[in-house]
Amino acid sequence: MSIIRVVVGISFFCLGIAAAIVSNIFIIRMIDEINRQREGENLIEYLGSTPPKMLRIFKEYRSLYPNGRLRHYAIASFITMMVALMGTAICFHIVG
Repeated sequence: MSIIRVVVGISFFCLGIAAAIVSNIFIIRMIDEINRQREGENLIEYLGSTPPKMLRIFKEYRSLYPNGRLRHYAIASFITMMVALMGTAICFHIVG
């Protein structure tokens, strides 16, 4: 394995981790916006992220804020994370 492949793989890994953190920040901001509308009634918890909970957050955010951009940013950063981590796997011969 060449040094260039290792450096590119590490770069992809760092990009993937950064994108995962950014995606979680956008999801937390969406939960803030949803909880602000609910005001004390059945608030969404910040911890834990199961697929049904994520779908509920995205659905409710979309219904409360039809022109809201946070969901687009969260999806874009999630896709960036997946592509970067796939690049990492290719660089380190885990896949391909």
